[in-house]
Amino acid sequence: MGINDLLSFDFMDPPSPQALISAMEQLYNLGALDEEGLLTKLGRKMAEFPLEPPLSKMLLASVDLGCSDEILTIIALIQTGNICYRPREKQAQADQKKAKFFQPEGDHLTLLVVYEAWKSNNFSGPWCFENFVRYRSLRRA
Repeated sequence: MGINDLLSFDFMDPPSPQALISAMEQLYNLGALDEEGLLTKLGRKMAEFPLEPPLSKMLLASVDLGCSDEILTIIALIQTGNICYRPREKQAQADQKKAKFFQPEGDHLTLLVVYEAWKSNNFSGPWCFENFVRYRSLRRA
């Protein structure tokens, strides 16, 4: 848009200077901004996606790493919110089921394992019920 000085831009409802600086630091750390605060080539590509910057960077990096299908699945699952539920009367049982999917590498891979298990069970609604997973959230993803 040709706006190069965000700190003095006349926003209708301006963010705090600290929030703006923090956002710019994050974009710089992701490689979306250069030392002068201008968009990089990567930043222009990231801006094309309707995603939070870390997710768009993750998606773009997945192409070079050969794991785009998995990353697209993870991003879709992240966007749907919490896919597991824990009813009061069955908390211990829900925790046991969730523990089966746990991946020590992190929540993103745990989400992928849940999705892959659902897929291997033919996208079954009853499987979701048995494993305390929200069927609608998985379908939405």
